[in-house]
Amino acid sequence: MIVLLLLAKLTAADTLPLTLDQALATAFGRSPAAASARVAETQAGAALAGGLAGLVPTASGTLSYGKATSPFGSAHSTFGDSSWSWSGTLTLAQVVFDPSVFSGVVSAFAYSSAGRADARDQTARLVYDVTSGYLSLVKAEMLAQAATAAAKRAQASLAVTREKRRLGSASDIDLMRAQVQESQSRLDFLSADKGRSLAESDLKAKLGITEPFHVRPVETVSAPAALTLSDPDSLVREIERRNPGLASAARAKTAADANYVGSIGRALPSVSAYWSSSYADSNLPKSPRYWDDHDLAGYGLRFAFPLLDIKSYVLGVVNAGTEARRANAALVAARLALGSAARAAVLGYQEASDRFEVARQNLDLNQRLYELAQEQYRLGGLSLTDLASVEAGLSQAQAAHASALCDTYIQAAQIAYLLGRTEKPQINTDEH
Repeated sequence: MIVLLLLAKLTAADTLPLTLDQALATAFGRSPAAASARVAETQAGAALAGGLAGLVPTASGTLSYGKATSPFGSAHSTFGDSSWSWSGTLTLAQVVFDPSVFSGVVSAFAYSSAGRADARDQTARLVYDVTSGYLSLVKAEMLAQAATAAAKRAQASLAVTREKRRLGSASDIDLMRAQVQESQSRLDFLSADKGRSLAESDLKAKLGITEPFHVRPVETVSAPAALTLSDPDSLVREIERRNPGLASAARAKTAADANYVGSIGRALPSVSAYWSSSYADSNLPKSPRYWDDHDLAGYGLRFAFPLLDIKSYVLGVVNAGTEARRANAALVAARLALGSAARAAVLGYQEASDRFEVARQNLDLNQRLYELAQEQYRLGGLSLTDLASVEAGLSQAQAAHASALCDTYIQAAQIAYLLGRTEKPQINTDEH
């Protein structure tokens, strides 16, 4: 709520600092995806209520005032007699046996369950999208910082080379190489800054923010994601068991099968119990008792034979069978797609985790190498070309380390999404 109030006060020149918790809160308050998840939850409840309505007794009533003309005249009338009177009916009906109603109840439960699973899937997807968007912006800022550091190093090397050229210990070629390196570092910074702007725009879209101000993450990742994959195959099976998207497809298939069985069952007659009351009098019924004194009541069982309308019956069976086959194909496709996505997510996390360990070691080596190379260059024991190569290696190592670090969390967040988790992921962060 605090974040939403702050959003209303910001101007185009302002910057909104956000933690991941605040980003998620903003998304749940403003994002269209969050609204869609709430609608899916509401529709699930409405589907269940609609299916159960067939089991509840139905009541109907009418009341009219009009003239009734008798076709036979009286002794004093050449034409038919006519009079103005009140008439009405009150009917109560209760299903005793109806395959369509019973299959509708089963499919209502299935559709309701599918709707809740779909709502949970949309919520989990929103958490994943916001988390990955936030971490992508963190990564983009880390890459921009690495590009800034590389540009500063290139500027420092250019300053040293200029001084050496003035003293006669560096050639014109050395100076031009330093200038080229410094120019390239500025180009790399511009590319990194563009990536940061794109990541910010993507996060704002996921948060539902349309105002023209900046969003800045106040957390930076300090350690890789702590996800233990002792048995990847077991995790894939767990994803297939808990994934809400697959559960929604399975419930939709159950509902389609129930409708198909119900359409076949329409060959049986349906039975309902009824009670009716018919009122007719020249006076308006002023009370229930007055109605009761002037009505004609009846009750019994009513039988309906839908099979007599053979055309509608056959079309209903064909359509329901087609929907059942379509739902089964959708379930098979969803299961295959989920299995592929689950294995890709597990392999992606393993690759990101291994890449981070290599990137961390590589960054340590490049930092030590740069310190030694910088000292050797000042003493004249290292050429500018070699120093430039070392600086480029350090910049690449910093970028690879930042990417691998954030990618471990993005891949872990994808696994959490496939598991249907809707809570905020655990991230080792430091505020800056």
